[in-house]
Amino acid sequence: MAHWRRLGSIIGGRRIIGALGALYVIFAVLRVFIGFNIGEPVSSIFIIILLIAVPGFVLIYGAYWLSRGDINTEFHADIAGWCLVGFGTMAGLLILFHLQPEGGISEPLTGIPILTALSSVAGLGIGIYDGRAKSRTRQLKRRANQQDAVAELGQIALETDDLDDLMYEAARKVADALDNDYCKVLDLDPENEELLLRQGVGWKEGITGEATVSSVEAASQAAYTLANNHPIIVEDLETETRFSGPELLTSHDVHSGISTIIGPFNEPWGILGTHDTVRKEFTEEDVNFVQSVANILAEAIEQAEKEQQLRERQAQLDVATEAASIGIWTWDIQEDVVTADEYLAELYGMDPVTVTEGASIEVFYDQVHEDEAEETKSKIKRAVEDTGELKAEYRLKDGASTWVEIRGEVEYDGGEPIRMHGAVANITERKEREQRLEELIGQLKESNERLEKFAYAASHDLQEPLRMVSSYLQLIDSRYDLDEEGEEFLEFAVDGADRMRSMIDGLLQYSRVETQGDPLEPVDLECILDDVRDNLQVTIEENSATIDTAPLPRVQGDPDQLRQVFQNLLDNAIEYSDDQPTVHVTAERNGTDWIVSIEDDGIGINPEEQEQIFEVFQRGQSRSDGDGTGIGLALCERIIERHGGDIWVESEPGEGSTFSFTLPSSGRQ
Repeated sequence: MAHWRRLGSIIGGRRIIGALGALYVIFAVLRVFIGFNIGEPVSSIFIIILLIAVPGFVLIYGAYWLSRGDINTEFHADIAGWCLVGFGTMAGLLILFHLQPEGGISEPLTGIPILTALSSVAGLGIGIYDGRAKSRTRQLKRRANQQDAVAELGQIALETDDLDDLMYEAARKVADALDNDYCKVLDLDPENEELLLRQGVGWKEGITGEATVSSVEAASQAAYTLANNHPIIVEDLETETRFSGPELLTSHDVHSGISTIIGPFNEPWGILGTHDTVRKEFTEEDVNFVQSVANILAEAIEQAEKEQQLRERQAQLDVATEAASIGIWTWDIQEDVVTADEYLAELYGMDPVTVTEGASIEVFYDQVHEDEAEETKSKIKRAVEDTGELKAEYRLKDGASTWVEIRGEVEYDGGEPIRMHGAVANITERKEREQRLEELIGQLKESNERLEKFAYAASHDLQEPLRMVSSYLQLIDSRYDLDEEGEEFLEFAVDGADRMRSMIDGLLQYSRVETQGDPLEPVDLECILDDVRDNLQVTIEENSATIDTAPLPRVQGDPDQLRQVFQNLLDNAIEYSDDQPTVHVTAERNGTDWIVSIEDDGIGINPEEQEQIFEVFQRGQSRSDGDGTGIGLALCERIIERHGGDIWVESEPGEGSTFSFTLPSSGRQ
């Protein structure tokens, strides 16, 4: 039967059955001519034709029906064999009967065709019944094999961490379950737009791991598969119109197969494909089987990638914890067992075995310095019962020289605390730096207080000599008759004394910004600006200046100091502008702060001078001819810094200047 099946597969079972049927139809036509020639009755001719031609047509229709029936094509040759067995058996019996001495067939041209035709049809029926039974058996067996293969591959995926072994087993089991010659796993390389034959069975020796297939060429079945969100089935590659097939398939005489994507359609990992060298029809169960194997591979690949990421993260964590001097710990709250790593054991001076294998939390409490023990216990209890998060700093029992910080997070199950995970870090150096910094801050504060007292005293003491100078200059002016040059010299001296007084007043204000300022409170900048306009009324009228103001907000500030800032900036804007200057005052929100801007159309400031103008006694070259003391902008900067803001200028020579500063919002607008 095996030899006949091979021969039938080559010729084609349906072709054999159809040819046999056609032979009977032709013989029936010839028998009609013979019957008319010998003068047989028409009724006899008609009956003979029916008994020969009808079985012939039945055989022809049977051959056609097999192409659309539910019988596996592999068994078509067996059905043809049953037809020939029926034909041969009847023909042999008739020949034996005819050759007997007292027997014989009176009309061999009629009896033999009729009986063999009927026996061929009977063989067709037996063959169809047998083919169906075999197909069902084969289908059930194949389905069982496929289910076993999926189960085994799922188990292998759970047990192995070698993806190549899993892929090879998947390819082998798919090929065996579908009785195909080839199976392949293609690994997608998006950058090079190709797929590598990662693993497979049946292919020529040496090409696995080397052969590639284009992932974009239209002729590639793999590219077509990647472009479609469903498995691709090919029954005959020679008659396929969607693609012609890559060299990998054509060089292996592939005719049929199934291919599907491994992984999600939008981010595929690769392709699983199985092929055979003969034309095959694949069932829906076959396609589902291949898809199931592809899903197993996709899950295994995803799991492997996650495990790799975990290993990399763990390695990074190990390096980070070692470099940062951090220890990891876990407290099983239900069992009251704390486990930690060796770093924590070394830091606490405990037995590494005890720490790594676990001990009661009381054992770790014993390592906390007595001054922080109760507070630390209280924080841990509050984290477990209330907040779910822990942060605590304490000293260890090692002479009170080692400080540590612990952080933790509670894990809950149905609202019940079951576990706390955390880390501990050695913060001794940080604590020492903080202590040194506090000492330096204290020293700096004392130094600043002394400097402020000195500046105030020095400035205050300078007022008396200046008053004396001014008084004597006035006496000279009133008692002596000076010529024009003397009057000019006297005017210079008086102006210098006045400027010196202004500078001393500015220094006094500058030194007292921090110490003499009022507490910050909600301030309406509209009111502040109205006060400044009143103070500068004479200056505004003399220069025909216009103050253009947008709505201003309420901020958190010191009213007197903010009045100084606005007055200094507006006075500068008017002084360093041309005739009839226009000044714009605006404000815009920036998060929790306000940005206030004062823009003028004056002479501007050179870019290289914009930083230094906020320093004490520093004035830009373009402003050196003015009457300022060089303290006003420095005073503004110090006031704004006291309010937690920044001040800056944007300017180009000849195009005006915009001074901007930030102030905190009062929270009520």
